[in-house]
Amino acid sequence: MGKTRMRMIAGTGLVALLALGLTACGSGAAPSGGTAPSGTSGGKTTVTVGTTPLVSSAPLYLAKDMGFWDKYGIQVDLKTFQAAQPISVATAAGDLDVSATGVTASLFNLYEGGKKMYLVADKGRIWPGQHFQAFLVSNKAWDAGLTSAQGLKGKKVGISQTGSTFDYLLGKYLEQNGMKLSDVTRTPLGELTNMASALESGQVDAAILPQPFADKLLNSHKAHLLVWLDDEVKTDLLAVAYSPKFAQNRDAAVRFMEGYIESTKWYMDHVFNAKNPKDPDYQKALSIIGKYTSEQPDQVAKELVYVDPQGALWADNIQEQLDWYKAQGFVKGNVQAKDVIDTSFQQEALKKLGQ
Repeated sequence: MGKTRMRMIAGTGLVALLALGLTACGSGAAPSGGTAPSGTSGGKTTVTVGTTPLVSSAPLYLAKDMGFWDKYGIQVDLKTFQAAQPISVATAAGDLDVSATGVTASLFNLYEGGKKMYLVADKGRIWPGQHFQAFLVSNKAWDAGLTSAQGLKGKKVGISQTGSTFDYLLGKYLEQNGMKLSDVTRTPLGELTNMASALESGQVDAAILPQPFADKLLNSHKAHLLVWLDDEVKTDLLAVAYSPKFAQNRDAAVRFMEGYIESTKWYMDHVFNAKNPKDPDYQKALSIIGKYTSEQPDQVAKELVYVDPQGALWADNIQEQLDWYKAQGFVKGNVQAKDVIDTSFQQEALKKLGQ
């Protein structure tokens, strides 16, 4: 797998993580409850899922279009957002049944404030070899000498929102290079499109942008690549979370998870680790993903993200993220990762699937 797989043809390589010892049970189990569905349509349980229109949501797109959820009586209504934090807010409020996005400070603060949601499965990791999260420099700043990590000191860096995954990636990268978050001027810009525009115009000196925004700027020579953060910061940055209401619907929540795990394993076997570019399953999957992300299949192939094949969360790393957010003052209170993580749905689904 990794560099021998299909994505080398697309100009990138991937190194798959050995999924050993990453499944950890949290004590923050969601409350048990009845089995009244979130909604029904044609005899199926309707589940509303919020996510961002990025390739990192590939298992969700495949589960919806290839029937992985259909076999478990689940009909998914996908809602698209342009940033992670609004998804967490909507899920904690019960406006969404499920969120599939980044682990942010907002998620922990919502829990601390009584608006709970539960991290239940892996959605994607920032990992060596893949090209998903890029640290980009504006042409103006690059020409002025910002061509290395040390050049970031005192510069203006675009982020989405305070306490976002971009803050975490930025902070960890700076720390690895002998700096801290306060050594740069962080500029919250909201949506990814705003971040890309600010970088292109030189409003900010640098920004961390995921695909496809990174390649669009690089291929059009409107920004320079400082580094692919996938090669610098290993983290379980993306997760699937259940709202309290949906978590109480145990039957539907487990059925949703069964379909998600089946789709995730299929994605890892037939897409992420694909070795034959002409494999019909591979080509079909790229087309489905591209439909949701508005990208061509060859571009989708460059952006694929590692997901644990069994949907297992890297609980220790999520605690590490929480500790970092607390150290920066982005999260207040005594919340711990184990309070927010509930792996029981994933484990029950695995048992039913015979894995």
